[in-house]
Amino acid sequence: MSATKPWLLGQIIPNRLVPDPDPSRRRLVISYDLAPAEFPRRFHRSATYDDALAAVVFLTTGDGDKAAFTLHALARLVRPDGSLWFGYNTANDWPGETDHESALVRAGAVAWVGYAFTFFLTHAPGCAGDRGCERERTIFLQAATRLAGYLLSLAVHDPRDPRDGLLRMGQGILQLAYRATTDEVVELYRDEAMLAVSTENNISAWFFLHQLADLTREARWAEAAERIRRGLLQSAWNDSLGQFNQGFAPLGDADPSKALDCAAWGALFLLAAGEPHKAEQALAAVDRYYASKHGDASGYRPYDEQAIYGDPEVGRFFFHESPRKQWRELPIVWSEGTLGVAFAYLRMGQSPRARQIVAGLAPLQAANGGLRCASQELQHEMTQVPCVAASAWLVLVTEALAANPVAMQVWK
Repeated sequence: MSATKPWLLGQIIPNRLVPDPDPSRRRLVISYDLAPAEFPRRFHRSATYDDALAAVVFLTTGDGDKAAFTLHALARLVRPDGSLWFGYNTANDWPGETDHESALVRAGAVAWVGYAFTFFLTHAPGCAGDRGCERERTIFLQAATRLAGYLLSLAVHDPRDPRDGLLRMGQGILQLAYRATTDEVVELYRDEAMLAVSTENNISAWFFLHQLADLTREARWAEAAERIRRGLLQSAWNDSLGQFNQGFAPLGDADPSKALDCAAWGALFLLAAGEPHKAEQALAAVDRYYASKHGDASGYRPYDEQAIYGDPEVGRFFFHESPRKQWRELPIVWSEGTLGVAFAYLRMGQSPRARQIVAGLAPLQAANGGLRCASQELQHEMTQVPCVAASAWLVLVTEALAANPVAMQVWK
């Protein structure tokens, strides 16, 4: 683990891969360790969730200046409507307001960035009269407030609707499709509202709005957080599964698909929301549905019985003999999700189990210190290169296991 934080710091641009980034994107982190020659259009991509997570990790490990630099980069990018794109190129200015073909906005990523701002404002040292520091705090609070305002614009407002108070997913739809004329799988993009409701997105939004309410004492954020809490507990919890549903389909039907984040992050939410018994059920569901081994690595897969590729034509392209192949048929370990499980066990007071889970990922640590995203490559789904999301979670969980008081406050 000692090499993981230096690897993370090395992902901040400018760096060896992007020595001359687009000026508006300086100090973002590059999400994946990809070779520019092999991935000329993707090697410099930065996911906003990864930037938020990295900023939280830099702050928890005593590098407040690095955290602030990345947060300033994110604050510069907040759009006129208060949202952020899901990811940004760093070598050029895509996506922008006039050119955003295939770009998405997702409530969960927006919420994580908001959480990184409020986490910094809550846990960074005070300003002690330093005007530059006070100006910085004002910028961060303004950015967080704009992001929160955008999230509230996604809320369902209908007391008769089980989704009442919950947030829709955002903007932009990407779907995989098989193109027979060229024998390839392509991404089809529609620039329209994504009306489905994601439990995972709402959990992230609840932690952000809850912390923003604590910070500002403003009723509108506390009320929005409470509406999400009530919506999740009353409508998204699935007693028969022992965990949260994945969410709701666009027309409002419950989507009981089993997703690891809805169990592991669900357990963290349930503990913070005062539902310890349900949190225990969710952690039991984690081991019941998602435990996985691949080679020497052990941990958890992201889904259970869902088809890996929803479109059978796409499935046939990648798994010729088994176009409807399910996640549970695949020996794969997903690092980021596995570390979320470890964090939930630690929060439940089971630190030996958390350490055991972290140890199971040791075979996935690369020589350069980065942690691989997953134990195998799955086009459009998972990559086995080192990535920021996995590496940042590894540092965060390791710090929390070492009783770092700031790390122990994340999602509390």
